[in-house]
Amino acid sequence: MSWLQTLPFVLAAVLFLLLPGGLVTASLGLRGLPAAALAAPVTVSIASVLAVLMPFAGLPWSAAAVLVGGILLSALSLAFRRAKEGTSLRGSFADLLPRPGTRAGNGRPRTAGWVAAAFAAGAGLILIELALAFVTPDSISQTFDNVFHLNGVRYILDTGSASSLTMSKMTSGDAAPYFYPAAWHGLAAALIQLTGLPIAVAVNVLNMAIAAVVWPLGCMLLTRTVAGNRPVAVGAAGILSAMFAAFPILLLDFGVLYPNFLAISMLPAALASVALLFRVARELEWPPLPRFVLPVLIIPGLALAHPNGFMSLVILAVPIALQAYVQTYLGPGNQRRGHRTQWILATSGLAAGAAALYVLWSLVRPPEDAAFWPPPQTPRGAVLDLLTNGAVDRPAAAGVSVLMLLGLFLCWRRGGRTWMLAGFVITAVLYVIVSGTLKGDVRSALTGVWYNDSNRIAALLPLTALPFAAVAVDTLAVWLRRTADRLAGSRRAGTARRPVGSRGRIAFGIIGGVLVAVFVGAQVPSMRTAIGSAQKAYRVTDHSLLVTAAEQRVIDRLDEIVPEDAAIAVNPWTGGALAYALAHRETTAKHILTANTADVETLNQKLRDADHDPAVCAALAATGVRYVLDFGANEVHFGKHPFPGLQNLNNSLAVRLVLSDGPARLYEVTACR
Repeated sequence: MSWLQTLPFVLAAVLFLLLPGGLVTASLGLRGLPAAALAAPVTVSIASVLAVLMPFAGLPWSAAAVLVGGILLSALSLAFRRAKEGTSLRGSFADLLPRPGTRAGNGRPRTAGWVAAAFAAGAGLILIELALAFVTPDSISQTFDNVFHLNGVRYILDTGSASSLTMSKMTSGDAAPYFYPAAWHGLAAALIQLTGLPIAVAVNVLNMAIAAVVWPLGCMLLTRTVAGNRPVAVGAAGILSAMFAAFPILLLDFGVLYPNFLAISMLPAALASVALLFRVARELEWPPLPRFVLPVLIIPGLALAHPNGFMSLVILAVPIALQAYVQTYLGPGNQRRGHRTQWILATSGLAAGAAALYVLWSLVRPPEDAAFWPPPQTPRGAVLDLLTNGAVDRPAAAGVSVLMLLGLFLCWRRGGRTWMLAGFVITAVLYVIVSGTLKGDVRSALTGVWYNDSNRIAALLPLTALPFAAVAVDTLAVWLRRTADRLAGSRRAGTARRPVGSRGRIAFGIIGGVLVAVFVGAQVPSMRTAIGSAQKAYRVTDHSLLVTAAEQRVIDRLDEIVPEDAAIAVNPWTGGALAYALAHRETTAKHILTANTADVETLNQKLRDADHDPAVCAALAATGVRYVLDFGANEVHFGKHPFPGLQNLNNSLAVRLVLSDGPARLYEVTACR
């Protein structure tokens, strides 16, 4: 399959992400950019909450359930809205469609066209970047966590449950399942049900749709709340969303961290909804119903995408709540005297929020043994990363860095954007701490929510930097236009040849084109490095870290040789566990850190002795294992985790070789028949 052939499936993924939630945002009265930007986060909430509830009703997971959930929730929203407004429900359904002669939003057609074109440009750039990074549509990330993610999608398809409460049963062995955020996995499984795509292709298609649509739309809405009614800034945000090496490419390279990637893609829209809830957005006001309802609808999906995405929203919402409180009750013309009861309630709410933040910060974090990442550099290096947008060993991104710094200065001078400036400071301080300070209790207390991992926090930096860069673009555009008009007017000869406006537009276009070319050129080293790093993680070679080319060829033939009811014994550290996701054959392990049952542990230690050990025969019967994949001793992280029962099988009397390709071998168990 070529990238061109995947485009219809990318569009299908986009439609699946936008349609259920879009029905809800439209039913709440939103139109244009807000309705589109919040549609996907609402869809994720619908899908992930339904995934948790459906097993209790005995219903299997399906894409249709998500669409039905969107229809029902939109109908409920319409009924509530119309009951409050005193109008009929029949007329409310007609309101979901644009009326003839009306436009979404309050801008002129030309500005709306610019915003749409800028979004399309940003989305197109991201699609190209990810196509280059993924190498081919069916490439898989050759990384540690991808074993769990791909097998998790297969597990949902097999079990019919995408619940975050039970998906971990895939790897928990004899123990009870534990919570694991499965929103991304449920979306991937639903996309496969819709399109019939293989898992590897569906995963790449879904991630492209999320990166190219959910992330840019959210950045544009967040910029709208920061910059005000400035179409140039909003459109620039769509293009700039493709210009940061730290996101979206980083989390599709490192890890691989698909759940984190989904959560951060949702964060800009979620943060914008909180800003609108507290009424700190510039020149944008929502009616009470969407203002109060949408944050509540988005938060469950964000938490089930990944809890540290929810905690990122919580910590970035703190300055929003503080600014709203100060403006309302402590600033000039405050309402404290005339609304004493309201002030007392708000103060009590602020105190309760502080207590809730303390509790959440203490509880919503991974175990200490999972937050083991050391700092990769010094504080000075971390600060330099921030100023140059060169986090995680990326070259300096001069273009966006100059715009970011200019935008920070402009917003500080103009005032009214304290919450976003504080958000930038928060992510900056967290990055310096996690990336440049020594391990210790203070570092873990502040950054343990993100596993003490500089990559996860680095991916947050574009979220708080991009709106300021967009503000700078808008300011430069205004300055360039005025300068071009002045230059054109001063050079006009005494005889009227062309109007000043025409000359100004020509000069503006030339100067603007030159600056854009310089900006793009300044971004090339950073983006080229990010894409090149990801390509190493996705390209299949004879020396791939997880599954080599030879091993992939063996996996591709498993469905010809291994019966559907037979299980395969594997060492997950060498990539064999991916036979479950890629060949749809049961394996003894589905993640590198699987908790093995007693029978599987017996096979891992003694399977090669099955011809003379009755305990192994009992374990084979209990697990259904009839084949063994031997992918050698090379592990994904270059470690040594011996599985003596699955090694050196060439001199074992318990098995026979049925397929080999270089060092990759498939054995059939012949003992215990």
